[in-house]
Formats: sequence, structure tokens, C-alpha cells
Amino acid sequence: MSRKLRYVGIPVAVVLMGGLLVGCGGKDDEVSEAGGTVEVEAAEVVEIEANKHGVDVTVVRQVEDAILNKFRLLDEGDYEGYLATVDVEKDDDLLSLIQDMIQADTISSVDNIEVMYHKDDEVLVVYDLNLMTEEFNPDMNFNRNATSYAILHRVDDGWKFIVDHAVSLTVLDGEGQPDKNFDYMNYDTKMAWWAERKRLVGLGLVPSEWFEEVLREQFDHAAASIDDQPLQITQEERDLFAPGAVEQVQAVLNGLGPPVEDTITLEALNFYPEELQNGVFMFGSFIRNGFDHPVSGLVAEVSVWVRQPDESGRLVDVLIGEGEFDLSDIGTIEAGNSVLMTLFLDGESLLVDGLEEMEIDGFEVEAEFWYEGE
Repeated sequence: MSRKLRYVGIPVAVVLMGGLLVGCGGKDDEVSEAGGTVEVEAAEVVEIEANKHGVDVTVVRQVEDAILNKFRLLDEGDYEGYLATVDVEKDDDLLSLIQDMIQADTISSVDNIEVMYHKDDEVLVVYDLNLMTEEFNPDMNFNRNATSYAILHRVDDGWKFIVDHAVSLTVLDGEGQPDKNFDYMNYDTKMAWWAERKRLVGLGLVPSEWFEEVLREQFDHAAASIDDQPLQITQEERDLFAPGAVEQVQAVLNGLGPPVEDTITLEALNFYPEELQNGVFMFGSFIRNGFDHPVSGLVAEVSVWVRQPDESGRLVDVLIGEGEFDLSDIGTIEAGNSVLMTLFLDGESLLVDGLEEMEIDGFEVEAEFWYEGE
């Protein structure tokens, strides 16, 4: 059995903003001097209407317009117009992603836009996004509900995006229901904010105090102190991931908590529907070492069930494959560590015919492990 890492990127758009302005007016006042009374003009503080974060509502409206305009241009299929809303390096990967989104014929709605912070010519914004496509494409699924954040810069008289990212994500199917094939991409707001804060502050992309502000607003400080669950991954493997993907994988792993003590476990994540037509059931997973010592030379007995409708339309569990897998090419998994792997069933390990014709509505994996020294 061969081993390879794969990652399906799910693009998410986001936005942000803020501001605080002060105005002055005039008012006569009298000041006594030795030679008489002199009239002077004293400064009058004019209260500016602001949101609960102290951001001037004029700036709030400007940023709201920028966010809504971005998704309007996406829905209208205006490629050049959409590109003009971002102020980042537009490499081939980004341009290709935007082209795919434009061609997908999206229908979006944005709610609960909240300007969290304003600093000079930058703003931080969070909002809720629902994005659906006219025709559902399971191989390139842009459907999702997300709570997102963005950092915008003021450019000339407008606001443009420099960072946009989901901090809570549910990938949807063609009916607008959670797509179980992408459960591994769904993640919790607290964990995602925490992982993203570490990444951006570490890269020096935003001032750390912005995220301290957001952390106080969004969730208990305890979440920010959670340590990373050890993810054992080489630099070569990291290079195979899309930008930001390792941080998302780390957030998913953190959400699982520590591995089960004194055992090796497998946590199934997702499967790849596009491989069914090749007679292959391929799925991503974490393999986790809950022992207090390293393990190597792993062998696994794996069984896979899928849920699919029977003749009456009722979902039933079907055992589609099982077999013994030599996983020694993983090498040594250190104590408490997890590795990310893609495994697959094909050929003699499959117990069913017509895999490509199955309407799979989810899957479960059972695995029993052995290793050297047992």
C-alpha cells in the first residue's frame, strides 16, 4: 500500500473594518485677565456616533459597502471587478481560485457584519457568510456557512482586502445541508481564531493587540492558552499543502484533544468522491500515538463502512472493504504525536462491485494496530 498526503482547499472569503473620529466645534467663553476680560473660543467636543467597539458609523458603513460589493461582484461574475477588491500579491494559485469561484455562479448572502477594530488605515471585521452555487459540483465545492474575518486597508478613497479567512466553517452540499465528505474541513470558532492568531502574529502581518482585542470579544482567554496537539509533519510534507492549510489541519487536530492513552487510534477525516470512478475508496485520517513511548513498524487491520440508501431510500451501513495494511513507511511516531495520512481500499481489499455508482452519505472506519516490539 502506498502512502500520500492530499489536501482539498476550500476557499472562504471574509472582511473587516473600524474607525474612530473626533470633531471640534466653537463656543465662546470668558477668561479674566489683569487688564480686563477677554473672550476666547474654547474647543467643544462633538460626539460622533459609534458602534459598540467605538468605531465611527461612517467608517462602519464604508466597510459594510466594501464587503457587500465584493460578494456582489462575485455573484455577478465580474472577474476584474472582484480582483480590484483585494490588495495582495496575485499569484497564479490565487488567480486560478478566483476564476473557479467566478465560473461557479455563486449566490451569496452576508449578515452580522461587525467592525471590531480600527487602527490608522486598517480595519478588522467579522461577518457571517452563506455561499451557494447555482449547480453543485462535489469535486469543487464552494458551498458553505462561515463566520469570517478580514483585514482591510484604506486605498485612496476605498477599502481593499489584505487578509480574509474563515474562523468557523461548515461545508454544505447541494441541498444546503452539512456535507459529510468535508467534515474534516469544519472547525470551531475558538480553535480557529487561536490558530490564526498564532500564524498571523508570528508572520508579523498584523499587530498582536488586534487579536488580543478580538480574543476578549470572541471567547474565553482559556481557549487562547490551549497548547497545540503534536502534529508530526516534515517540511517536505508541509510544502504539499496550500497556504494556511497546515494551520487549519492543526486546528482540527486540536479540537480532537489528546490521543487516547496507551493505544494507537485512527481518526477518519474525509473521503475523495472523485476517486470512486477509479474503483478506489480513498480517505484522509490522523493516526495517533497515545503511548508514552515511540512506535514504529505499524501494521493495521482496517474496515470501512459507508452509508447509502437502500431500495426504500433508507440509509444503511454497508461494509465495502477491509484488509491488512503495512504502514511501516510512516517511520517512527513519537509519543503523543499524530501523523496525517491518506489511505485507500482498492482491488482485493474491496468487498463490493460498482463502487462508482454508490450514493455515499458518509463513512466510518475501524482500525486495529500492531507495531514492532509487541
